[in-house]
Amino acid sequence: MLTELETEINDATARARHLVDSIDGRIFTVRPHPNSWSAAECLAHLSLTTESFLPLLQSAIDDGKKRKVTTSKPPKMDLIGRVLRWFLEPPMRSRVKTTAPFVPRSTRAKSEAFAEFASLQNRLLGIVRDTDGIDLTKIKIVSPFDKRMKYNLYSAVRILAAHERRHIWQAEQAVAEIERHYAQEGAGPPPDDHPHEGAGTTSRGAT
Repeated sequence: MLTELETEINDATARARHLVDSIDGRIFTVRPHPNSWSAAECLAHLSLTTESFLPLLQSAIDDGKKRKVTTSKPPKMDLIGRVLRWFLEPPMRSRVKTTAPFVPRSTRAKSEAFAEFASLQNRLLGIVRDTDGIDLTKIKIVSPFDKRMKYNLYSAVRILAAHERRHIWQAEQAVAEIERHYAQEGAGPPPDDHPHEGAGTTSRGAT
């Protein structure tokens, strides 16, 4: 089960790397529509999300070790985890407004954005490996997106992985739409590569 989680996280990192390596840096920061995120904003949102999850996951693991909540049985997702994971898997079934703390306020050049994302992915992998032997089914965390929501630790990581797939897919779609537009217009990307400032809370990030 832990190997499967590691694979999902590594696959997300590889897809993000392929995306940033295969496109012009100017296209990376362009929104396909005024109220839709650019690829840069999608990646920044994922970094904000992982950054908020990491201390929650680590604290839950530390507590589980302290209380000796161990097992040799494979972990299972709880009901809310299964529903959220299903909802988050791409393609998007519906959009929801992203809460303010997870809306990117600015975006950076693609190399910087990917470096931050990859670094956080490595930290997430370290946490996943640190769960070996712990009963991830019995340990719960509170969702950083909605304090009214709780799910077990195994569900949390599976939700996070599905969330990454959702927004990497969204980034890929944004890039594809922009490239189609330029191809139809017979024009190239915008003339500069300045980061987009002030993403605001009106973008449909579809968390």
